[in-house]
Amino acid sequence: MFGYISANLAALDKEQQTRYRAYYCGLCRVLREKYGQQGRTTLSNDMTFLAILLSSLYEPRMRETSGVCPLHPLAARRYTDTDVFPYAADMNLLLAYYMCLDGVRDDHSRLKDLRARALKPHFEAITLRYPQKCAAIQNALERITILESQRSEQLDELCSLSGRIVGEVFRYRDDEWSRMLYDLGSSLGRFIYMMDAYEDYDADRRLRRFNPLVTLHQSPDYEDQIKDILFLLAGQAAEQLDLLPLERDLDLIRNVIYSGLWARYARMHKKDQTVEDNSHDQ
Repeated sequence: MFGYISANLAALDKEQQTRYRAYYCGLCRVLREKYGQQGRTTLSNDMTFLAILLSSLYEPRMRETSGVCPLHPLAARRYTDTDVFPYAADMNLLLAYYMCLDGVRDDHSRLKDLRARALKPHFEAITLRYPQKCAAIQNALERITILESQRSEQLDELCSLSGRIVGEVFRYRDDEWSRMLYDLGSSLGRFIYMMDAYEDYDADRRLRRFNPLVTLHQSPDYEDQIKDILFLLAGQAAEQLDLLPLERDLDLIRNVIYSGLWARYARMHKKDQTVEDNSHDQ
């Protein structure tokens, strides 16, 4: 899932960018404290968003500090974190481990295999802390693997399974917000699976890997259908977000949902337009 639930920094003003980066650096520091340098390398914007979202909803006390980052030693960095950040760090590492396994299965990547081995002890500790959540995620991943190995084009089921995974990640506690957080995560998970399949289509076909959009791609209005589906799924996520009583950093959260989600889509089409413009100039 990594890479899709991110902020559009260009649409934020300087103060907003500073706040977002303080959260990002805060999660990085928590990952390092809990899981060392290996954990730090798994840092994602996706779980930064989850940390901001949960901090806004539950309003725990914020801790704000500054210091020099070993990776960026030339200037002091701001760090912001709250009591929900350890949970976001756990989910960050959990998903990173599964992504490594996915890379090993799909590409036989030696590097990802080594990385998965390094993360495995932390992964096992996380599964002990959240046994039911991790079992639900594992079951959904296994079902996705089966469907993809069968080259199934049951797009609705595949998207729904991805939705279950992200829904479980977003479900922080079993409380009054549990269902709403799950539904928001589920909508985002379905969007992510669809966007990932769309973005990877050409590479998958070139490398003869499975992609669930093969039949849909043959449709003359393929691009319009994809855009309509993505708009529907993103709209559902926005509707779920509006049900939550959020105030703190709502500008950052809305930036991610209304703008950041579309960053990869926009880059793809900007690249296509550039190629088309260059072909006309020749």
